[in-house]
Formats: sequence, structure tokens, C-alpha cells
Amino acid sequence: MKELNNVNIRPGVTILSVLKHLNYKSYYALAEFVDNAIDSYLKNEEELKKIEGDNFKLRVDIEFDTNNNRINIKDNAAGIHSSDYQRAFRTAELPPDNTRLSEFGMGMKSAACWFSNKWQVKTKAVNENVERTVVFDISKIVEDKIQELEIDTKTANPDSHYTLITLYGVEEKMPVRRGLGKVKRHLASIYRDFFRKDILDLYINGDKLTYKTPKILNTAYYETPDGENIKWKQEVDFDFGDDHKGGKLRAKGFVAIMETMSVSDSGFALFRRGRVIEGSADNDEGFRPPALSGSLGSHRYKRLFGELHLEGFKVSHTKDGFQWDDNMEAFLEILKEELESENSIPILKQADKYRVRESAKKYQEVSKKVVDNTTDKIKDSISQDVQNVVAKPIPNKVEEPSLKEVSKSYHKKFPLNISNIDYMVHIELSYDETIDELIQVGDHLIPEKTPNFKNIGVRLSLTHPFMVEFAGDDHKIIEPLLRMVVALGLSEIIVKKSGAPITELRNNMNELLLGSLSKL
Repeated sequence: MKELNNVNIRPGVTILSVLKHLNYKSYYALAEFVDNAIDSYLKNEEELKKIEGDNFKLRVDIEFDTNNNRINIKDNAAGIHSSDYQRAFRTAELPPDNTRLSEFGMGMKSAACWFSNKWQVKTKAVNENVERTVVFDISKIVEDKIQELEIDTKTANPDSHYTLITLYGVEEKMPVRRGLGKVKRHLASIYRDFFRKDILDLYINGDKLTYKTPKILNTAYYETPDGENIKWKQEVDFDFGDDHKGGKLRAKGFVAIMETMSVSDSGFALFRRGRVIEGSADNDEGFRPPALSGSLGSHRYKRLFGELHLEGFKVSHTKDGFQWDDNMEAFLEILKEELESENSIPILKQADKYRVRESAKKYQEVSKKVVDNTTDKIKDSISQDVQNVVAKPIPNKVEEPSLKEVSKSYHKKFPLNISNIDYMVHIELSYDETIDELIQVGDHLIPEKTPNFKNIGVRLSLTHPFMVEFAGDDHKIIEPLLRMVVALGLSEIIVKKSGAPITELRNNMNELLLGSLSKL
């Protein structure tokens, strides 16, 4: 084996200073290092298992050292062999085999330079007895027009194998707090297929990443609710044309309906070579073409999801999107035809039309969350808003309708002072299907009157068709509706107390919703 003392980093070292301006997102940049580790593992799997045994598994650890502004990425793959070393550090030099995840000869260099002006690679290749370390100081390389970097070498165990990349001086691009959570979600989503195949363990700050596939709806077709249950998952596999070299463009995977609506989990994940390219995680990254997913906010938009492995397509060099050319419309058209063919289940119609009444347990959880949040946020600020609309005369009194008692509900109360009178406001979210009214106001909604207070009761039904259609169990929708109900109840009390005309009910409600109730 020829001894390596220097590594040539041509061509044009000035390109290294440009790489920090690439349009990366932190999780896609980090994915470049993971891609290289997977590629190394797959190319050397047989040799690695000879040394480590058949149960050997690739492990990649990413550590964000915020105290020292460093990112460390370590893997136990096969390392960078001496025969690949020169090529590995030259920008845009394609690997001899680019049929897997290491494809453009750019990943490690572009991602490292995007994060940091100074970075180091320490690697030990399997079946070699030398550990090699090289340091990239981009400012120095560009300023001095350095064409070769010195390699620090030391003797190592031939059976050991690893690569450790250290990015120094990472400040602005260091993922922290919510950004760190987003990185975890995206990387878990991007490499889900390698997790399932038991190829990869991926850790961030010591936490092992996992991916949970949404639970698939298993129920009868909406037009025949008493019919047999169907698992709403449709397998797809089709060719849809040739690329410019005559190769086939192909899609294979599934489309399904989620059991529980979720905007963050809906949409399609598009894979290439086992790794997600588009639609990795979160609402902002989902692949949701209207032709398939429907309009924003629709039931189909919030329920339909799928995984599609595409073959024959090119991707951007940052691997965050496909280069569709003119094939996007053809792909979507053929996919939709597949889903609507005679041999398929009517998955798009079911996603559009199916409605579910959530379980009592789910309603109980949501009711508690919504009522607690609403009362905690309005109890200290709404008194002044009520005071501003209180002095108004009322029309003739109308007899209160009788109100049913319910067993399935969540109740909470909070005190309120209106015109120096102490009120106790009782809020109830009901999920009792015997309740016909969407909104109710009345004394019967007061489980137990609080002494020395005027008691007010308001109720919102979660099982009313309006709520089932538009809210489901989404607390982000239910909370603002509950605030409107509270405003309606308070406004009704004010109108009755002041003798105002009935139109003041609406006027009072508008004023209350412009006040504290709108600022939550």
C-alpha cells in the first residue's frame, strides 16, 4: 500500500468558499454525511460482517456541541480507503460507482463548507493499518491558494473502521431548540426505509431516531357504513415513460388514508435509492399536489398520505428535490388513473367523504386540553372587555328551553366580575351523541352552583355534525370555536341583564371577540 502524505484538493480551491452559499437546509446538509456512511457500509457490507459478525449494523452519531460550537459526525462504516482518498477530497470528482447514495462527488465537501469555514476528517479504513486526519481551513486555503493538504497519519488496528468529521466554529447554522427538533424529525423521516430494513441506527445527541408510520384507516366505505371493513391502502407500481437516455421512469409504493387526520403527517414521501428526497416531514415539506391531495384544509388533504419510490429520475445536487423536467404532470396523471382504476379501492372518494366520530376517550383528552387552555387564558383579561359592553337595555324575556344532562363531557369554571357582580362561568365541552344543539347557554349547564356568585353555564357539542365535519379532534380548531361560545354566553347574559334589543347580542359578541378573546 502506497503511503499517503498529502491530498490534492484541486480543481479551483476558490470554489470551496462559494459552497457556504448553497441553498441547503441543515437537515439536508447533515444527510450528506449520513448518505456517505450508508454508501460506505453497503459497498463494504460483506467485508465488515466478516470482521464484526452477521449482526453488524451501521451506526451514525451526530453530536451538536453548543458549548464549543462544534458538530461531530461519527460512523462505523468502512472508512475512506487509500485508493479513494485523493478523489474523496476533490470537489465534484465523481466516485467510480455512483449508483447508490454517494453520487455527485460533492456531498461531504459542500455540506461541511456550508456549515463551517474549518473542518476535519479523521478516518480509518477497514483492512488498512493507518488512521488518517486532514484539516480543511477554507479561509487559509483560498487566501494562500493551497492545492495540497498535509495528512496526519498514525498506526491503527487493521480491523478498526470509522470516520469522524468535526465541523468547527458552527454558530449561525447550529440547530438548537425547535430547529433541533426539526432536524430530528426530518432525518428520521428521510432514513425511515433504512431503519425498517435494519441497516441503520442514527443517533442525535445520544437519542436514537425512530420513525412511526401513521396508522392506516380500517373501516367500511362511507356509502356503506354497515359493510365490511376495508384497509384503505392501495399499492401502486407503474412505468410512465422513458428518460432522455431511453431508461424507464417508474414509481412503486403505496397510497393510504390515515386513521386520524394530521396535516403534519399527510402528503407523499418521494424516495430515490431508499432515501426520501421530497416530503420528508412537517407541513412545510410535504409533497401535496392538488390533483392528488385536494385543496388546502380539505379532508383529503389532511388524511391522504403515501410513499413512492421513483426510479430513473435525476435529483438536485443537494438531494432536496427531483428534477422533473416535463414529467410531473404525466406522473400525477398516471398515478391518479391507478388510484381510480376498476381494480382499485375508491381511496380518493373515501378520503374526501369519510367522516368519523372520535372515541369518547379521545374527546375526553381533547376536551380537557381545550377547556383548560381557554379558561387559563381568558379568566384574567376578559372582565374589562365585558365591562365595556355591559350597560345595554334588553327586549322581552324569552322562556329558557329545557336542557338535557350529559355524562360524556369535560367541565371547568372560572370567576368573572361584571359591573361589580361576581359571576362564575362554567364551560363544558360535550361529546355525548344525544345532544342535538351545537351551542347551549343555561342554568342547567351548572353542575354545582358556587355560593356567593351569579353562575353562568355554556356548552359546546363536539359530536354535532358541524363539529364532526369541520373540527374532528383538532384542538387548534376547537379552541377558537369554544371562545366564540364563551363570548356568546356572556353576551346573552349581558343582554338579559341590560334590556338591550336582540341585535346587541351579536354586537356584544363582536366586541368581546375583538378584546381579550382574540388576543390568546
